[in-house]
Amino acid sequence: MSATAESTAPAPKRFKGRKQFTRKQRIIATVINLVLFCFLWEYGVKFFEIKPIILPPFSAVVAEIPEMYEEGILFSNLFFSLRIYLTGMLFSIILSIPLGLLLGGVKVLDRIISPYLWLIYTTPLLILMPLILLWVGINDTARVLLVFISAVPAIVVVVMEGVKTVDNSLLRAAKSFGARKGTLFRKVIFPATVPFIATGVKMGVSRGLIGLFVGELFSSAKGIGYIIELAGKVFNMPRVYAMLFMFILFSITMVGGAQYLERRFSSWRSQASM
Repeated sequence: MSATAESTAPAPKRFKGRKQFTRKQRIIATVINLVLFCFLWEYGVKFFEIKPIILPPFSAVVAEIPEMYEEGILFSNLFFSLRIYLTGMLFSIILSIPLGLLLGGVKVLDRIISPYLWLIYTTPLLILMPLILLWVGINDTARVLLVFISAVPAIVVVVMEGVKTVDNSLLRAAKSFGARKGTLFRKVIFPATVPFIATGVKMGVSRGLIGLFVGELFSSAKGIGYIIELAGKVFNMPRVYAMLFMFILFSITMVGGAQYLERRFSSWRSQASM
């Protein structure tokens, strides 16, 4: 009786995964979302009679962009911020990836240096600002250094933890075939750590953007942050919001590029392991 009941019982329903949208659908949804956001901003400000000094209409914010272009302050400041940021990130990546691999593979160095990395990682940048300005002065070097200090610990920590997750069986197999430490790093540890390196770079990109903004807001006569500070002093709120949008667009572009590299390296690793 029980066997018959079990055989006639309905099969459990399989859980259907989340619906996957095509690229075209995602683009359309994003465009609709942005249009709706701009519409609500423009007419919500007028409907609720919000003062422009608190939140200006969206049309006033957009009108500031060609005005800044005519004044000749738009692209010059954008390119200045880009140059400072890319310089700081380049030095960060060059130092962080080898250091992360080294700390992850050498326990003695890990115990000695890791506490200092975590100290810098958790320390607010505003606390370090007076020291940096005292060391190097108010110049481009200070802003590059802020980006560098912001990004390095984030990259190193992720790469270091990635090295620690390498499968020990792979290391033992390589050692049994006579592989030395240099060969282990080159042939086993580095390929296994590539996705962690990409993730660390993505985190470093995000942290470096914070360093860029702080540096330009408090120690610069150029850049996106400087224009925001200058416009805020004269209560030009449309320009403040316009430059904030520029910085958000700048950040999205940098983080999006890092996420693209992360996906590419992750797919490369999965293809290489097949």
